[in-house]
Amino acid sequence: MTTDVDRTYLKRPVNGTAPLPSQRPLAVLIVTYKSHDLVEHCLASVAEHLPGLPVYVYENSGEAYPGREELAARHPDVHWVLGPVNLGFGAAFNALVEHAPADTDLLLLNADTRLQGPLSRTRELLRRPGVAAVSPLIRDDGAPGPARWDVATRRRTLCRALVASAGHSNSLRGTPISHLYARQPTESQNIDGYLGGACLAISRAAWNQVGGMDEEFFLFGEETDWQERAKAAGWRILLADELEIEHGNPAAAAEGGEPDSAHGAPVSTAERQRNRDLLRANIALLLERRYGVHRADVYLAGTTVLDRLQRSKKDARRRYTAGRRTGKPSIVITTNRLVYGGAERQKTLLAAELDRRGYPVTIVCMQRFGPLIREIPHTVRVVRQPWWAPSVDLPEGEAILISGDTNTETGFATLWRAAAGGRRWLVAPHVPPETDRAIYSRPLAAAMSRSDGFIVLAQRQWEMLNVHHRLKGRLFVAPNGVLVTDGPGHRARKPGEPPHLVMLSRIVEHKNPHLLIEALAGLTDMPWKLSIFGDGPDRERLQARTPAELRDRVLWRGWSAGPGPALADADLLCVPSRSEAFPLVILEAMARGVPVAASATCAVPEMLDFGRAGFVVEPFSVAEWRGRLAEILGNPDALPAIGRRGYERAHAHYTVQAMADAYVEAIDAMISGQRHDGSGAR
Repeated sequence: MTTDVDRTYLKRPVNGTAPLPSQRPLAVLIVTYKSHDLVEHCLASVAEHLPGLPVYVYENSGEAYPGREELAARHPDVHWVLGPVNLGFGAAFNALVEHAPADTDLLLLNADTRLQGPLSRTRELLRRPGVAAVSPLIRDDGAPGPARWDVATRRRTLCRALVASAGHSNSLRGTPISHLYARQPTESQNIDGYLGGACLAISRAAWNQVGGMDEEFFLFGEETDWQERAKAAGWRILLADELEIEHGNPAAAAEGGEPDSAHGAPVSTAERQRNRDLLRANIALLLERRYGVHRADVYLAGTTVLDRLQRSKKDARRRYTAGRRTGKPSIVITTNRLVYGGAERQKTLLAAELDRRGYPVTIVCMQRFGPLIREIPHTVRVVRQPWWAPSVDLPEGEAILISGDTNTETGFATLWRAAAGGRRWLVAPHVPPETDRAIYSRPLAAAMSRSDGFIVLAQRQWEMLNVHHRLKGRLFVAPNGVLVTDGPGHRARKPGEPPHLVMLSRIVEHKNPHLLIEALAGLTDMPWKLSIFGDGPDRERLQARTPAELRDRVLWRGWSAGPGPALADADLLCVPSRSEAFPLVILEAMARGVPVAASATCAVPEMLDFGRAGFVVEPFSVAEWRGRLAEILGNPDALPAIGRRGYERAHAHYTVQAMADAYVEAIDAMISGQRHDGSGAR
């Protein structure tokens, strides 16, 4: 059900490693988040019951969180990684594995776990052939009542997942519709579901073969997905018959309250709600990976119904929704996924800025979450919802939905607006217009024309769209914006170092990486190197077209965690795409003082001030790109001045604040019913 493209954020298997010894020691790996007191108790229990084992801790709260350096100083024997930002659990654990010795098995411990013994039986079972992971029995302070073996569960199905969401798994234990075992599995029994990750011993041999955790999950479900892949590869998952673990936050459990507050450190109401939304979305993702997207969508719709029917959930939902009321209209922003794309990044920046200005903002993902989830403030709610079930929890009052121009978003918006009064719908098209053909089907264009208005990136975009479509509605213009620093970055090339050209995009054919490479193939007598960042369905095919003689100069680097790493040492950003609307990557480069060369598509000439703030390539052919690159590479000392002009233009016209100002004007016009002529700043 899952293709390799759907596994973009998976830590791939390790190839070419040295043979592992049959008897391997353990390394203890702990990811902690805002849990200094809890992790200190955990470390004390490790020192008592597993003395002498190397311990690695990833502190994942972010560099602004207080007390991290002091925490590390109190435990000098521990190998600390103080992460600059919250990477998510899976990414942090993958990073810890890279720090641990390559010939050790791995003991994953949650920060709120306390050992009660040396895990002798767990370690013994892990040494058996074909065993990928083992967990002991667990006493959980946050879950009074469930059996100690409930750390092991049966295979997740749609029905079992809905029963668990309704809270009836324990009362239906052992029946076909509960994921809980009726009795404790034996040590020889292969767990057909998964083991919880509070204390999970992992075979290094299995890890090397299966690969690491899929970082798309961010939080919840990573270890479940890893075990599913291990079992699919023929490995076994076992439960040890020993009770040597306590799990949970004893203080929080003693205070009572909501069940999900009894694990980890106390967090804000908004962050706790984010965690619930992550758990729900990631259960859907696990169902999607196993059974397909339709069952995942049914699960999401089913949990939506349960939230509205079950009294306890209705009350909690009502309290949370009332707490978000600010007196301003609610804003709903739709997207398919939160991946590293220009449209998706624009939506996250817009959501964060509108949230900062006091609007209750909700992002609704039609398909999946993605890595941009880590950049969205907790006060912005993020949910996954199928397009045909357009239910969103909003404070009472007026609401505006801002959709893209995809079929799923348009379907969601149409149904959402029709469901209640006081709702408005703005279409913010991002699909690049084409000069020679229509890009929307007639039904899609007609549906979008029934919206309350369009908010386009540039007047040129609207003009190109209406060559082939008769779109109707109020028109607003809101150029993309990015975070612009107080001054452009400065990269000084070392003497003799060739100019570093960078391309950053989704790797599909119309982005034209092959055109750029072909253009550079005629400039082999000039100094340059090219890095291509990104991933996509056409990467393998396009990468294979790289001429053999250029493979030491053209580096395909895969996906980048945002524009920062890709542009860090770039001398020139190249955007050879034949189809763009208002590429955000150009603004990201301009905001950093990185000069840009780009094909003259849609709004690109305007963005680059018609050649005064960057290099506009027109027509975008191999010959024209080769000629323009020859000029640039012939005078690389002129690049910093071009970068400076690009930075000044971004600072003047393309900031997040300017973008949000334009959106607020459109929102106010929607609410007041006033007409706007769409002549905003460009």
